[in-house]
Amino acid sequence: MLVFLKILVLIVCLVGMSGSQVWAGGVPQPPPNAKPDSKLLKRAERLFLHYCAHCHGVKGRGDGYNAEYLDKDPADFSDPEFLSKRSNQKIFRVIQQGGLKVKKSFLMPIFGHTLSEAEIWSLVAYIRHLGQDETHVVIVPEGVAEERPHEPALVTEDIRSFLRWYAKEGKSKAHMDRGELLFRNKKSCFACHRLGDEGGRVGPDLSRAALNYKPEWIYAWARNPQVFNPRSKMPNQGLSSREAGAIAAFLASYEPEMEEEDDEDEASEEKPPFPEEWKKYLDMRGDTKRGQNIFEDPEGKSWCSKCHRVKGEGGMVGPDLSFVGTSRTKSFLMESILNPKAVITTGFSSVMILTHDRKFITGIQKNEDDLALYIVDKEGRDRVILKERIKKFKKQKISMMHGNFKDLLTVQEVADLLAYLGSLVVPEMADAK
Repeated sequence: MLVFLKILVLIVCLVGMSGSQVWAGGVPQPPPNAKPDSKLLKRAERLFLHYCAHCHGVKGRGDGYNAEYLDKDPADFSDPEFLSKRSNQKIFRVIQQGGLKVKKSFLMPIFGHTLSEAEIWSLVAYIRHLGQDETHVVIVPEGVAEERPHEPALVTEDIRSFLRWYAKEGKSKAHMDRGELLFRNKKSCFACHRLGDEGGRVGPDLSRAALNYKPEWIYAWARNPQVFNPRSKMPNQGLSSREAGAIAAFLASYEPEMEEEDDEDEASEEKPPFPEEWKKYLDMRGDTKRGQNIFEDPEGKSWCSKCHRVKGEGGMVGPDLSFVGTSRTKSFLMESILNPKAVITTGFSSVMILTHDRKFITGIQKNEDDLALYIVDKEGRDRVILKERIKKFKKQKISMMHGNFKDLLTVQEVADLLAYLGSLVVPEMADAK
């Protein structure tokens, strides 16, 4: 009787492992002479270019634009020998769980909280395709999840809890040190974000995070970037509230190292972040409605909405400002208006192109492949510039945004704009105050 019960339990366990659990222990083998699924590869190509190419390169050769800033070279997927040593399951686990989980580099992020199982399997197939490896044709296991993971939504009480914690404990050295350890060595933050001269160039430079961002925004974004931007290149790392809080505490306190001055007296004096005369813009009380009119008026002095979107309305040349009142400090917003070249938002660097027929073209570079540069010009039009037309091109350390607003706008008008921008908030975060 006891033997019968053991057999029965074993059968039940095996049946219970059907569906999405079966493939975890082994992937079905493809039939002889099987070829990669072209639809699967097409889907995966878009994912690869969006999430992977900045490190691994458009062709998977490990030569993406971000690769030169990493301490460890990204994997070369064009190398058949490299791929032959790794099973499909192994590649799947690295993408899903991140490098650290499988005893590889922590610089490889976790994608299991962002992409569906089916999407990750399609990336496995695409990586095989890049290496022209037809000995490991990928068959997507039956029962894998097609939908992306449903991570917890942003809730007001979570932000309230963080703000209480931050006010009471967030500025302690212990929490800031833990946040630095997580940022630099445990999570994948340093692969994409820069601090000083170190770190990747995919995401925003966080050297001035304390000045640019509100601590609660850093916390909320780190917990789940897709809440605010479903198309964000930053994958959800599955951070706990404590981990995200520690990282926010570290970044909100981070001060870049100042260059040494020859004069000791000058070195001991802390330089103000802005000219003293700018203080009047922060002190002036602004009017939200007037600020909105300045922002949207096509006949006005600035017409910000020509380039910037707010809640689906406006241009695409500049960053979307729908949540800017939640994410950015008032000081940063003022600086962006009065000196826009001081900090250029990642993904909005301008590029100047000289064609072989001696035409100059400027715009915001959005993408690049072996054939072309993809830009948005100052009129907001998408343009594809074939590389065979390009004699040379150069990324510029200037902003496409006009730099003379301090001359065009009065102090009151700038204050009104700041009031309007400050009103553009995420409701759940505004209610937490």
